[in-house]
Amino acid sequence: MDVRGIVAILFGQKIDYDILDDTIFEFTVGKATRCAITHPSIHFFNQLPLLVAIQALVSALLAFPLYKLNVQPTKKKIVWSTAFTFLIALPSACYEPIYIIRLFKIHHIGLRMVLMTFPLVGGLRVLESYFGFTPDIPAKNFTNYLAYFSCPFIVKFDDDKQEPKRVSIEYFRQQFQIVGTYFIYTGLLMSLLWHYDWQLFELQSSVDSFDHSLSELMSWKNLLNNYFVALILSLGLKQSTAGVSLLYSLAFGYETQDVVLSPLTKSQSVSEFWGRQWNVAVHKGLKNGVYKPTRYMTNSNVMGIFAAFVISGVMHEYVNLVIFSRTEHMFGSLEIVQGIVSKLPKPLITALVLCTALPFAHLFTGDWIVHGYFDAVMYAEPTILCRSL
Repeated sequence: MDVRGIVAILFGQKIDYDILDDTIFEFTVGKATRCAITHPSIHFFNQLPLLVAIQALVSALLAFPLYKLNVQPTKKKIVWSTAFTFLIALPSACYEPIYIIRLFKIHHIGLRMVLMTFPLVGGLRVLESYFGFTPDIPAKNFTNYLAYFSCPFIVKFDDDKQEPKRVSIEYFRQQFQIVGTYFIYTGLLMSLLWHYDWQLFELQSSVDSFDHSLSELMSWKNLLNNYFVALILSLGLKQSTAGVSLLYSLAFGYETQDVVLSPLTKSQSVSEFWGRQWNVAVHKGLKNGVYKPTRYMTNSNVMGIFAAFVISGVMHEYVNLVIFSRTEHMFGSLEIVQGIVSKLPKPLITALVLCTALPFAHLFTGDWIVHGYFDAVMYAEPTILCRSL
């Protein structure tokens, strides 16, 4: 059987069946409720490694010309560098997931989300290479740069040896433990929220509405609804990024860094929430690919921050456009000045930090609920679900 036949078999199985029709164990509660323990879809995990491999292959193909044209030269050939960066590399990064989705007819939103790693992280690395802000160790030689650019998130480097850090048995043990632990956490929280259509408390406005009143935005029901959806998104991202990074480590033999830490429980400032806890890979990409070049060209820190927020917004719109096939989305980010707040107890500081985002979080997560992102992700999780007979 050729490669085309294998791909046809893998992606011929669409993940669109009733999740309660594929269970490990079923039981009834009373006479009117059927409950079941579901298992992750085998089709999802058959298709996932191939999509990750395609992303790594495309990244590797772009890494060599980017290194030769943008990273290595002490004096760049600006015409060739500009033409390749903006006419080939960036368009390739942006169009690659769209092409793969159409080629394999991928309808599952969770698998579409997997394809977002290359255009987001890789696209920002293309920009940092063009503007000369690639980190020193990855820029040292092509081997380092290939490991850096082909990693869907963040590869670890040994500061002493100036090369990618090799995996160890202890590293794999820790990574499998992280993936397994968050596998359980995410499944349990999804089991709970699924029964309430992902919103524990009912509000007058719909989940994806822009028409919430001020009192409704600040109500405890809205704050808790947004908190739990943000928590499940955070847990899911932690699990998925660790899992995809594990595939990279198995293939290349290099360790990776955690991308999502504990934004909803340990953040002590707004900058820490977005910059050092939520999505470290995208934060570093925005810093090196957008903020630093803009600050350098304008000699303005404010313009650098503004440009980073604008590109961040465009990236979120791009993600929603690709995975949901529509464009009516909005995502906002807020910054506050820290003062005497730093003297408060850490849990209270974390709560205040979350309050800068939670009242408006539904502007982003609402569309994810309405378009079935969390329902789709359930096919990758073990869950306990109940339905009335």
